[in-house]
Amino acid sequence: MKKQYSIAGIDVFVEGEGAETIVMVHGWPDTYRIWAKQVNFFKKNYRCVYFTFPGFDVTKPRKAYSLVETTEIL
Repeated sequence: MKKQYSIAGIDVFVEGEGAETIVMVHGWPDTYRIWAKQVNFFKKNYRCVYFTFPGFDVTKPRKAYSLVETTEIL
């Protein structure tokens, strides 16, 4: 079952019930959607956590973030 949380205005998705967690971080200029096939595979044995960094999701306000801000978000 897919769960959705909002942390500091960022939508964070969690799927799977495994004892171990995989945090999936997208590259530039992708979004959390790039992980769909991997989540589908790994969620049987792991908890998959994935999100889109602010500034990359076209459905949210666009803003540039510094490396320091991006690191703090992660």
